[in-house]
Amino acid sequence: VVWVVTAAIVVKVSNTPFVFLSDERVIRPLLHAALVLMGINTLLVLYLAIYLPKIKGIQDSSGWDVYCPRVVPSMAIFGVVAAILLIRSTWPVWGFLAPLILGTEALGALFFLHFLPWLP
Repeated sequence: VVWVVTAAIVVKVSNTPFVFLSDERVIRPLLHAALVLMGINTLLVLYLAIYLPKIKGIQDSSGWDVYCPRVVPSMAIFGVVAAILLIRSTWPVWGFLAPLILGTEALGALFFLHFLPWLP
């Protein structure tokens, strides 16, 4: 709960949606590259979490190493590069606070997932 509330306060104070959507100081090509990498990561998560278990019938995550061994390391690399690009793209706006702001918002988004209901 603490990270989610802290992230909501940081979003409100730093005006993150406005910064991403219309601040002219943001380096747009880097922001777009980061968003593309995050989109690729999202598709790979959906592949591992929905396609493999439901369509291919691979229920155990240990099967990922056999069926698609390069997906998880690729996701890690894409995530690190996306984080670096996102920090660099917002550096002109927030300066040294960019990693703290984005890190707090990322942790808040991660822990927010605990509040989503999941069906068995």
